[in-house]
Amino acid sequence: MSFSIESIEAAVAEARTKGKKRKIKFKESFDLAVNFRKKEVDVTKPENRFNQELVLPNALIPPPKICAFGDGEFAEKATAAGAERVISKDDIPKIGDEKKERKSLAKNYDFFIAAVDAMPLIGRYLGQTLGSRGKMPRPFPPQADLSVIVNQYHRTVRLKMRNTPTFHVKVGHIKMSDREIADNVSAILSFVESKGFSERVSNVKIKTTMGPVVEVSK
Repeated sequence: MSFSIESIEAAVAEARTKGKKRKIKFKESFDLAVNFRKKEVDVTKPENRFNQELVLPNALIPPPKICAFGDGEFAEKATAAGAERVISKDDIPKIGDEKKERKSLAKNYDFFIAAVDAMPLIGRYLGQTLGSRGKMPRPFPPQADLSVIVNQYHRTVRLKMRNTPTFHVKVGHIKMSDREIADNVSAILSFVESKGFSERVSNVKIKTTMGPVVEVSK
């Protein structure tokens, strides 16, 4: 697999142009699809599936939603850093006891962070719900610089390949430049290469939310 940054950027530009032909009232995102050859990627084998976070060169618009668990200084730092929600330790069991609340929490937030002392409660009350979705929080000590951590998560996507030999992921927004989006795509393709999957890629396609698919040329 060999995709130059120029060919990726050209595909992004084409997708942007073709997407403009549709009259819509919201700002569209750019979505990437990486498709693998079925005969060469047996997804029944765990080693051929992945669910992993990847930090991109450029932040997404709007950024992923982050939820934090903790009290005191940790909670204050998380709020100041830009976490959309902070849940106290006392509230973790309450959420855990309500199935609807647990599922809503896991669905509505992309990433989770937690104070170290909150992890036992999270594991007990929310571990199954968050863990099954690959969303268990990373623990941090009170002195951690949460602004750096939250900023990193604003540039993070989760790459999932499970039951079919393909994965889809958001890589940008029409407010971003073609090159910024292309750099994000390139980072994802580099990840695929690092996993040893590069020669098993069938094609790579990009599109705006409502626009037609454009294949990236090799």
